[in-house]
Amino acid sequence: MKRPLYFSTVILFLLLVSCKKYLTSDSASRFSEEYVFGSEPDATKTVNMVYAMFNQDAFTSRVSTLFAGNTDVEVGNSVSASPDGARRDLWSFEATTSNNDLLTVWNNAYSAINKANECEHGLTTISLVKDPTNATYLNLLGEVKVLRAYWYMLLMHHWGDVPFSIKPSRAGDNFYLPKTGRDSILTFLINDLIGIESKMQWADQLDNGIERINREFAMGLIARLSLIRGGYWLYPDMTMKRKDDYQEYYKIANTYSKKLVSMKPRMLTDFATVFMNENKYIKPLNSDILYEVAYAPGFGDVGWCVGVGVTNGISYHSFGATTIQMSLTPTYYYSFDTTDLRLAATCSIIAYNDTLAQVSTGPTSITINKWNRMLVPTPLGPSSSKGTSINWPLMRYADVLLMLAESENELYGPTSDAKDALRKVRQRAFPPALWGDKVETYITAVGGSKQLFFNAIVNERAWELGGEMVRKFDLVRWNLYGKQIAETRKVLNQMGQDAIAGVGIYSHLADYLYAKRNSDKTLSFLNRFQKVSGVVPAEYNIKINWMRNLWNTTTDGPANYTLWQWRGYGDNTGNTPVRYVLPLHSSVISNSLGTLKNEYGY
Repeated sequence: MKRPLYFSTVILFLLLVSCKKYLTSDSASRFSEEYVFGSEPDATKTVNMVYAMFNQDAFTSRVSTLFAGNTDVEVGNSVSASPDGARRDLWSFEATTSNNDLLTVWNNAYSAINKANECEHGLTTISLVKDPTNATYLNLLGEVKVLRAYWYMLLMHHWGDVPFSIKPSRAGDNFYLPKTGRDSILTFLINDLIGIESKMQWADQLDNGIERINREFAMGLIARLSLIRGGYWLYPDMTMKRKDDYQEYYKIANTYSKKLVSMKPRMLTDFATVFMNENKYIKPLNSDILYEVAYAPGFGDVGWCVGVGVTNGISYHSFGATTIQMSLTPTYYYSFDTTDLRLAATCSIIAYNDTLAQVSTGPTSITINKWNRMLVPTPLGPSSSKGTSINWPLMRYADVLLMLAESENELYGPTSDAKDALRKVRQRAFPPALWGDKVETYITAVGGSKQLFFNAIVNERAWELGGEMVRKFDLVRWNLYGKQIAETRKVLNQMGQDAIAGVGIYSHLADYLYAKRNSDKTLSFLNRFQKVSGVVPAEYNIKINWMRNLWNTTTDGPANYTLWQWRGYGDNTGNTPVRYVLPLHSSVISNSLGTLKNEYGY
C-alpha cells in the first residue's frame, strides 16, 4: 500500500515564488520559524513542502519526462509539420521565448529552491542549534540540500548558467540576480553534498525508505553532478567545451560511486521486476532503485504521459486512458541484442484498445514498457487519466555502477574495477546460460582500449536506462548529442529505403510485421526482428506496415517522422553543436529589469 509522504502536511508557512520573479517573497509566514523547526515532527512536515514541488505539473508531466526529448533513444510523439508553440517545439529544438511550458518549469524550480533555502536556514539556526547531533535533523538538512541541488541541476540542464542563491528570500532583498556560471554552481553543490552526505541516513533507516532522500541517493547525485561538471556543455558562442580541471571531477565521481558500492552494496534483481514494483506500489529496500519521487493517490503522471498506451473512448473498462507523449526510436529498438532481457521490459510494440485487446503500435510509436497503468493494484477508474500514483525513479544502483565504470575508464582506462562494474550490469541483462558470450567475451572485446570501453558505456547506458530520461544530458556531457542525432536520422532513412527496396544492410529487418489474435485478446508476433522468408502461416493474418513506414514512397524521401522529429537541428554530419539550451521566457527577461537576457541566438 502506498504511503503518502508529503501531501498530508498542513504547514504552509513557506514563502511562495511569484510568476513574475524568481527567489522572491509574496506572502508572510503563517507560523514562526521557531515553531515549525522546534520539533522533529514539525520540521519534517516543513521539509515535506519542498518534496511537494515534485507534485506540480511542471515536474510530473514536463521537466521530469517530456523535457527530455529528443535523443537517439527517447522522442516526443506527434511533432508536426511546423512549430506549434508548445512542448513539441522543445523536441524539435524550436522553442521560443513565448513558450509557457518554459515559464511553468522555471517558476516551479525556483519555488522549490526557495523552500529548500528556507528549510536549510531553519534547520541550521533553530533545530540543530538545539540538538546538534540529532539524526533526524541532520538527515532533513541533507534532504533539503539534495533537493536544492537536484532542482538546480534541472535548471542548468535546460538553461545553462542561471541565477543562483542559497539564501531564503526576504522583503527588501535584490530579487533580480544575474546568472552564475554552471561550473561555479556545480562546484558549490558538489561540495555542499560532500559536506552533509556522511551525516545522512540510509534508506533502510528511514520510515519512508526509498521515497525519501537518503544517503545512497546523495552519494549517487554527487557522482552525477561531478560527471556533469567534468563534461561538456554548450556556451553562448555555440561551442561545446569542458573545463581544464574536468579530471578532478571524474575523480570525485569515481570516489563516490565506489564509496556507495563499497559501503552499501546490493544485488541487481530481475530487471523487469524493478519497474513492476513501481507499478504495484512496492518499494523494496537495498535493491536497484535508490530514490523515487513519491506520488500519493491521485497524483503523478507516470503511466499517463509515459508508459504503455491504453485507450478508453467511452469507458469500456476500469483502467482509464493514457495520453502517451514519449516513445522510443526504431533504431533504439533494433540496437538491442535480441536475447537482452531489457528489450522486452523497456520497449513495447503493443497498446490496449477500448476493449483491452492488444493492438500493434507503429515503428514510430514504440512505447516505454517500464510503466503500465493496467498493473496498479486497484484499477484507477474508467474516467481516470493523470494521477496514477506510480512513482518516478530518479536514480538506480545500476546507474551508479555505470558511472563507476565510466569514471574509472576516463581516469585509468578499462581497469578490472571498470570491467567488474559493467559485468554486474550485463549479468542482470542476460540469462546465466549466455554469460560466457554476452558478458565475458563481450567485456574482453570492449576492454581492449579506453575508446572501445567508452563506446560500450555509451551503449550500455542507453540499454539500461532507456525511457528514464537521462539520455539527453548524457549525450550533452559526452559532446555526442549532434553526432547521435545525425546517425539516428541516417540509419532511419536507410532502414526505410532498404525495406522498400528489399536489399541493403537493413533489409533483413521486418518490412511488415505479422501477428495473430489469441483468445485472450493478446497478440503474438511472427517476426519482430526479421523479414519473413517464405509463406506466412494463415493464422498470422494481421499485417502491419513496419520498416516501410520509415520511407515516403510518394516523395521517394524520408518519412515525416524523420524529417520533423529533430527538425531544428539540420546538420547531417553531426559536427555542429545542438542548441539544447532553452530560451528564457519573455516575462522572465522583462521582469528581470535588465539583469537577464537571452543568448544562444534566441
